[in-house]
Amino acid sequence: MSAALAHNARLPSGAAAGKAPLRVLLAAPPALRSGPLERFLADSPDIELVGWTDSESRSMQLFFLLAPDVTVLDWRISVAEPARFVGLIKRVAPYARIVSVVPEADSVPARAARALGADQVVTVDELPACLSALAAEGDALPARYR
Repeated sequence: MSAALAHNARLPSGAAAGKAPLRVLLAAPPALRSGPLERFLADSPDIELVGWTDSESRSMQLFFLLAPDVTVLDWRISVAEPARFVGLIKRVAPYARIVSVVPEADSVPARAARALGADQVVTVDELPACLSALAAEGDALPARYR
């Protein structure tokens, strides 16, 4: 195999085609990051975890520092007001793409996240499929992130 082909074989499938992986910031408790989601992220060449925190204030800092393509916000990082953080980010960065992870599709945190502008509202089990779909439609991301 030539050096160029060997190099491309190691690149993520999107990267081999010239497409950068989806850059994800995860703001969630350690329990969400470990286990199935961690394995999914490790096995997904089209998705790059650029940052993780379980702190609401640190996630705002990382959002502006890392400029992720997608910010995943778990409702448990701010249990008292689970969707407030969605509203904060959307107010200062309306171009942000936010996926809100909620306990159930029709829960109070889910309704609040939708009302405050979350782009996607999913349960933990739906998160891998959601991220895969967003990675597949990479060209549809806001220009701010391309």
